[in-house]
Amino acid sequence: MLHKKRYIVPVVLLLFPIIVTLAVVRHAASFLFRALKPKNYPPVLRTPEESFVGLSSLGYSFEPNYVDLCGGNLHLPRVHYVDEGPRDSDHVILCIHGEPTWSFLYRFMIKSLAAAGFRVIALDFIGFGKSDKYTSMDMYTHDLHTLTLKLFIQHMKLSKITLVVHDWGGPVGLSIVKDMPDLIDNLCILNTVLPCRDDTFLKHIVNMFHFVSWSAAIFVFQTHIPLRYVFRGYARIDYETSRGYTAPFPSYKYKAGVARWPQLVPMLPWGNKRIIEDMRSTKRFLRTWKKPVLMMFSDNGISGSGASKELFKSLFPHGEDIVIKDGGHLLQEFKGEELAEHLSNFLRRQSSIK
Repeated sequence: MLHKKRYIVPVVLLLFPIIVTLAVVRHAASFLFRALKPKNYPPVLRTPEESFVGLSSLGYSFEPNYVDLCGGNLHLPRVHYVDEGPRDSDHVILCIHGEPTWSFLYRFMIKSLAAAGFRVIALDFIGFGKSDKYTSMDMYTHDLHTLTLKLFIQHMKLSKITLVVHDWGGPVGLSIVKDMPDLIDNLCILNTVLPCRDDTFLKHIVNMFHFVSWSAAIFVFQTHIPLRYVFRGYARIDYETSRGYTAPFPSYKYKAGVARWPQLVPMLPWGNKRIIEDMRSTKRFLRTWKKPVLMMFSDNGISGSGASKELFKSLFPHGEDIVIKDGGHLLQEFKGEELAEHLSNFLRRQSSIK
């Protein structure tokens, strides 16, 4: 581990000025492009259904469900979700995706858990999957994602929830735990982070290197990020399967949510003050959490070792910690059935204890 960090530090120092320079050039070009060519597409887009044709051959064969959520005078775009297993079950497993994935990521877990008798729901955040997509990056906020999740839980009248979070779904999903703790019975933490640690600048960059790299790439390319190459190269997804992950984004017009989400994760202590305070209050609340927690991090994932995992172990000293061997960052893709088995056993143990 020490050798690994010894190499990361000079790489960070080398790449940082290059990334900043590229970002400045990219933003200048982007500003000019927008000025010369105004947008001529609607504020909300819906990915054509034909984009999802053939995904059943990749294991995503679920019936689509849609809901229109309203909060006061606010009417959100249509939200898609998968709902499998016994609908009359008192307990529900609610799966929260991250960036730039969608419910497709959980397909193997969903099938295994539903077959084991559990009700499993996986929603797509606005801007992702089969949910509608704002075309303006400015419409995407941390509050939008947390509000969507809270309104969804309320609309579906969910309770006795086992909340499963992954990647940047962690900061969103774990944030709402403090707002509705009585509705959540268990937490399942998969390869995620709670950002805005109180480290020194360099130590923080080293600890969050992969996430900072992804944020920098999005910062440079924005909605023109080549997602298929990201999934194939960085996540080691084969060509055919990568088609499933990129299906919701047939062109750059559909990627505003993808381009915006990294900007909503406060990597540094002087970022968005509102989000930083929400993350800090989330950590304070989670330190008081006494209900069951299952942590499953892969040994070779982005956040599988080091500061991110250690933070969760300190937050949940009573939690169960299972290391997933060779799971990669998208461990649901490569180890979905194994994760489902661990989660199923964990929930049955909790049921027998109660």
